[in-house]
Amino acid sequence: MNNQFLQVIKDLQTNDIAWTYRNLSKTPFHTGFWVIKRIGDAIVAHAHLAHGVLLDVGCGLKPYEKIFAPHIEKYYGTEYSPESGFRGNRADVAGDASAMPFADASVDTILCTEVLEHVAHPEKVIEEFARILKPDGVIFTTAPFFYPIHDAYDFFRYTDTGIAVIMKRHGIEVEKVEPLSGTGLTIAMLFNFYLFDLGFMWTKWMYPLGLVLRPVLWLLICLVNLLGWIMEKAIPSKHMAFNHLTIGKKK
Repeated sequence: MNNQFLQVIKDLQTNDIAWTYRNLSKTPFHTGFWVIKRIGDAIVAHAHLAHGVLLDVGCGLKPYEKIFAPHIEKYYGTEYSPESGFRGNRADVAGDASAMPFADASVDTILCTEVLEHVAHPEKVIEEFARILKPDGVIFTTAPFFYPIHDAYDFFRYTDTGIAVIMKRHGIEVEKVEPLSGTGLTIAMLFNFYLFDLGFMWTKWMYPLGLVLRPVLWLLICLVNLLGWIMEKAIPSKHMAFNHLTIGKKK
C-alpha cells in the first residue's frame, strides 16, 4: 500500500511539474521565472548577431527559433537522443554534442543554452563547436553558476570566465560575457527553490499538503520574486549571478 501511494504521488508530481512549467513559467508565480525571463531577454537582445545556418545544440522544443528566424537562413536542432528532454524535443539530429555529424566549417551560428552543465566533457564539446563553425561564425552559450542541481546528468557550474577560457583555448575570441542576474535576484531564486524542495513538489509526504496550499505558495513565490528584483535594483552586485551569457566568434 505504501509503495502504491508513493507511486501515485510520483505520477502526480510528474504531471504537476509539466503543467506548472507550461502554464506558469512565464509568470512570477513560477520558481524559475527570472531565470527563464533573463535567458530569453539575453537571446532577444543579441539575436541580431546570428547569421546563415544556425545549429541549436540541446534544442529541446526550439523555444528560440522564432527569435532567430529574421536573422538566419536555416535553423537546425540537435539532442542527445530522440527521448531527451523532460518535455520532449523537436531535434532534427540526435547524437553526442562532442562528436556531431557535421562537416568542418559547415555552420555559421551555434546556440547552446543550459546544456554545458549536463555534458561530461565540456572541453570536447566546445572543441567540436570550433571544428564545425565557419570563420567569423558566432557561438551563444548560457550556463548556470548559482543554481540547484536539477538533473541526474548535472555535472558543472560556470563562473563568468569558465566558458570563456575554454573558448579561447580553441580559437574562439570571446566577444561578451554577461551575468544574467544580480545577487539579490539569485538569493530570491534560491529561496523559491528551497520552498519548492520543502514540499511544493519533491517531499512526498508533504506533497498533498502542498496541493492544498498551492495558492498560498504561488503568492509567496511571486512576492519573493518581486523582493529579489527590488534587492537587485537597490544593491546592484553581480558576484552571485544565477547564469552567464557568453558570446564568442571564430577567427
